[in-house]
Parts: sequence; C-alpha cells; structure tokens
Amino acid sequence: MSGGRVCAACGGSDIEVDSARGDAVCTGCGSVLEDNIIVSEVQFVENSGGGSSAVGQFVSLDAAGKTQTVGGFHVNLGKESRAQTLQNGKRQIHHLGNQLQLNQHCLDTAFNFFKMAVSKHLTRGRKMTHVIAACLYLVCRTEGTPHMLLDLSDLLQVNVYVLGKTFLLLARELCINAPAIDPCLYIPRFAHMLEFGDKNHEVSMTALRLLQQMKRDWMHTGRRPSGLCGAALLVAARMHDFRRTVKEVIRVVKVGESTLRKRLTEFEDTPASQLTIDEFMTIDLEEECDPPSFTAGQRKIKIQQLEKELSKKLEELEGEITSYQDEIENELENSRPKAKGVYANYSKDDCIEDTISSIFGDEDGEDEELAAAANHLNMDFYNELLDKDRSKEKEISVRPSALESLLGPLPTAASLGITESIKECILTKDRDHNENTGDGELDLSGIDDSEIDMYILNDSEARIKAELWMKENADYLKEQKEKEARIAKEKELGIYKEHKINGMTTGRQKAVGAGPTSDFLLTSLFILLLRKLTRNVGNHDHVNMGILQQPYICK
Repeated sequence: MSGGRVCAACGGSDIEVDSARGDAVCTGCGSVLEDNIIVSEVQFVENSGGGSSAVGQFVSLDAAGKTQTVGGFHVNLGKESRAQTLQNGKRQIHHLGNQLQLNQHCLDTAFNFFKMAVSKHLTRGRKMTHVIAACLYLVCRTEGTPHMLLDLSDLLQVNVYVLGKTFLLLARELCINAPAIDPCLYIPRFAHMLEFGDKNHEVSMTALRLLQQMKRDWMHTGRRPSGLCGAALLVAARMHDFRRTVKEVIRVVKVGESTLRKRLTEFEDTPASQLTIDEFMTIDLEEECDPPSFTAGQRKIKIQQLEKELSKKLEELEGEITSYQDEIENELENSRPKAKGVYANYSKDDCIEDTISSIFGDEDGEDEELAAAANHLNMDFYNELLDKDRSKEKEISVRPSALESLLGPLPTAASLGITESIKECILTKDRDHNENTGDGELDLSGIDDSEIDMYILNDSEARIKAELWMKENADYLKEQKEKEARIAKEKELGIYKEHKINGMTTGRQKAVGAGPTSDFLLTSLFILLLRKLTRNVGNHDHVNMGILQQPYICK
C-alpha cells in the first residue's frame, strides 16, 4: 500500500504498488495509476560462460552522463570536456612540477587538488595556469618544501598578487588550512645561491640560529620569510668573514632594501644583538622580547606623554618668567628716583609717551633732519619752560595750576621763524576774501594794450587757423550734416521723437559746476577775457587762441 497518494479517478487512497510488475493499481476502482516503474535495485544476469554481471552501466561522480551508445553497444566516440580539462591540467602540473623539482607525491597531491577545484567549478572565469600554480603552491605549503609563490610567478610571468588571490580562494573553498611558512626552509637554498663555498654549511647553521632567535623574539609573525632570511644570512656572512653587500642579498631573497634594513634594525633592538659571536653561538637566551609592533606602539605612547609633560613644564616656566619680569619691573619702578615739583609732571608726560611708543611701536623710517629739528625745538621749549617756572617760583610761592605747569608758555612765531609766512597767509586770505565779495567781474585793468595785441591774429594766421579747424573737424561736421538730414527726413515721415534730457543728470551737472572749482574759475576767466577782447576787436577769428592756452593762463 502506498501512503500519501490519491487516486485520480475515485479519490481513494488505497493504492497497491507491485515492484515485480512495476505498476501501481487503485484497489477501490481498479484504475492503473502507474506502470513500468523504474526501480533502483541492482539486477544481475548470467552469461553463456556461467559468469554473472550487473545490469546497466557505471556512471562516475565526475561524469556528466552516460556514454554514447550505437545499436545498444557502448562506444567512446569522444572524450567529454571534463576529462579533457583534467588531462590538460595533469600535463601542466607535471610540467611546472618538474621545473620546481617536486617529487611524484607532491605532483599527485596537486592533481587531486586540481580535480577538487574542477568539481567545485573553481576554474570557471579563471585561467587554468593560475589554478594549477595555486594547487602547486598549496602542496608546497602543506608538504613544507622550500618554494615561494614568487618562484611560480617567475615561471609563469604572472603578477604574484594575482596568484596569491587565486591561492587564497582555492584554500578557502577547499577548506584547507595552509600552515605558516617556516623561514628556516629557505636558508639552505639562499645560502647555496650566495656561494659561500666550503663554509656553506657553517653559514647556514649560523643563519638558522639567528632565525630561531628572531622567532623567539616575535619577529617572524606577520612578516615575509624572505626578509628574515635575508637579514639572517647577511649577519651570518659577516660573522664568518664573508663580504656580502645588501644588494647581493636582496637580489637573491627578492625583497626591498628598506625591508631588509628594517629587519636588521628590529634585530638590533633585541638583547641577542648585544652578545659577542662566541656568546651568541654558545648561549641560548630564554627570555623573549615583545613584538616590534608592540614596542613601536609603546614608544609612540611614551613620546606623546613626554610631549605633554614638556608642554606643561614650558607653560609653568613661562608663568614663572612672567611673574619674575613683573617683580623686576616693580622693583625697578620703586628704586627709580622720583622727581619733585614741576618736574614730576614732566616725568608723568614721559611715562605716557613711553607707554604710547611701547604700544604703537617706533617708526624706523623717521627722517634724521626732522628728528634733529624737533630735538632742537624741544630743548629750546624746555629751557623757556624752566626759566618761566624759576621766575614764577621766586615771585609767587603758590604752586601754579596743573594745566599751566604742564603746558607753560607756548613757542612764539618769532622763536619758530615763521612770522613772514603767517603774514603772507593772512594777506592772501584777505585778498581772496575781497575777490570773492566782488560783483563777479574780472578786473583786467593791469593788462596793457600791447599785451592784448599779442592775442589778435592777422589775416593769414586767421585763414590758416580756419583751414586747420575745418580739417580737424571735417568728420564731426559731416556727421552733424548727416544727422540733420536724417532728422529732417524723420520729421517729414512723422516718426521723429525728441530725446528727453535726464533731469537727474542735468541737476548733477549743475551741482558739480556750481562749486568754486578750479575748472569753473578758469572757464570764467577765459569767457571774460574773450568778452573784453571782442568788444575791442569785434571778430572771434582774430583772437590768438594759442597764446590763451599758455600754461600761465590755462593751467
């Protein structure tokens, strides 16, 4: 009886399944629900020789399906794609493995890794050479052979970072934990490449001892093994009197010069670097150092703390210095002799001047002559003040007022030598006032007739001037004539519009011209002169404008 199935004809659930007949029948209505059922049982048949064989064919896990048949016979007309991929991969694995001098066990292990990668479809979208190189390097890591990923990169001429990315993906997908590389594996190989001759073994053993000490001091964690090997071999070569330069070592171990020097600096900070050669070869230090990254972090923290402490101490010292300066200034002020009487006021003025000069600073570019004159005037002024004060003290015993004692008699114009200048200024001011209070007419009574005759042109000069004026203003006259013709035509057509003058601009021009400026005065002078000349002559063309434009008139 089959449970869970329902008859499509009657809806009954009593269904009988006969595996021998290979059918399923409903016991309620008798309907055959299924026939020729494929069973998963293994059947055997007996051949003519008396032997037995299983019915069907074997399908492997890697096969995509059954092999092709022709007329009921199984034939292999062509290898499937998976088999071809495996065959090509095996051939390339053997080719690269022989170049790396790997044994057969490593090659078989690498091929098994490759088959696992193909079954998980890790070769799709990636070059087969990259996957094969990753499988070989995975074998080198698990078997502990002295090979680096850089060696495979050199053989394939591929970027080492691309191979590293493929290797990490393969190790993660295949769930293989690749162990960390021991730098000691590369020492014999690199020592042989550096050619130490008969002392190759001794140098290698010394380098191995150095590496063991570096590993105890936590220098190998997170570092490339080639850098540690290069530092150990360089130190071991110097210990055995071999002159190997840094460039020769980095050419063999394939690291940068800065990396190699950094490893040497880190080893220098360990206690083992302070030992002599004999002590290092005989004594095994049991104590371990902190990792270089940890010590570097601690060093940075200490430096920051020292900087903070120094800043605090500097602030304290600055505060003490300022307090000492204030005390010194107070002591100097108290110890300074004080002036009495009228001189006390002068000392106050000097203090005020010193304070102002200290605030605003002294001007370095002061003229020496002005400074000398000022000093001379000040000395005379102070002498007069002292004489006045002495005379007043003899006559009057009462102290003068504070303002008089501070200022005293001011220097006179005679003492300063500016009497004539003051008189000239007063006369000029009165003359200007009289001229401004006139009726606006310009007084030309002082001009002679001979001087006026110089402004009048003769006939030839007037004709030349007229021709010159017409030649200079020909373009303007032509434009004006065209403008008048255009305006007349517009007026005939009735489309002419008069242009309005901006009132604001006119007012501004009036306001500008209303003031007693130099241009306005010169224009008034010029107009008045022409008016007088025209009254006497009666013709504008006979006026010599060149003389009127001389500097002393139209300046």
